Amino acid sequence: MSIGRIIGSMLVVLFLAIPAAFAVLSTGDAFVPFSLKNIDGKEYTVTMEEGRLTLFVAESAGGESLVEKSHPDAVLLDFWATWCVPCRKAMPHMQELHEKYKPASGQDEGGLRLFGIALDEKGSRVVKPFYEKLKITYPMLADSTAGDPHDIIVRSAKDMKGRYKVQEIPVVYLIDSKGRITHVHVGFKEEHIAGLDAAVAAILGGAKS
Repeated sequence: MSIGRIIGSMLVVLFLAIPAAFAVLSTGDAFVPFSLKNIDGKEYTVTMEEGRLTLFVAESAGGESLVEKSHPDAVLLDFWATWCVPCRKAMPHMQELHEKYKPASGQDEGGLRLFGIALDEKGSRVVKPFYEKLKITYPMLADSTAGDPHDIIVRSAKDMKGRYKVQEIPVVYLIDSKGRITHVHVGFKEEHIAGLDAAVAAILGGAKS
């Protein structure tokens, strides 16, 4: 084999070995609206309404459908799976961000809404028992929701994985109130903590009072 072909083959192998971090959505990109079920059965829908990031939380109670609507300052998405060791290592810090910036009960303006996006194929059947062993309280969205298949809202974790270009996990996206991605990182390292903290603080301006 010629030297040129050897070098070419090496470059192909090197390219394939590079982590797929470059494939994720970029800062400045518009987020993709979605609707998924939490492991407790509540439906969380994040979309845009009148130019503002809008969250709807729907649940059934006493035969009635109850819907809460709010406008968070930011939404943080953490794509993960139960078998992913780096994902689990990142969760305590995610919980800290949730506790620090979550809106107060009944607050419908501002704050950070943090969602785990579970990519396990069996959804909440696998995720719920795993979640119950952890000391975390932010929603874990794992199951699909029903709706018009032709609308712009993504309704399954599998489709979210594709639309958000998730190839390696964990993948974290921070979305501001205008629906733009302001921070993204792949994997979990100590330097990711400082970068994410700074990005969240830039939007929220410190802990809520």
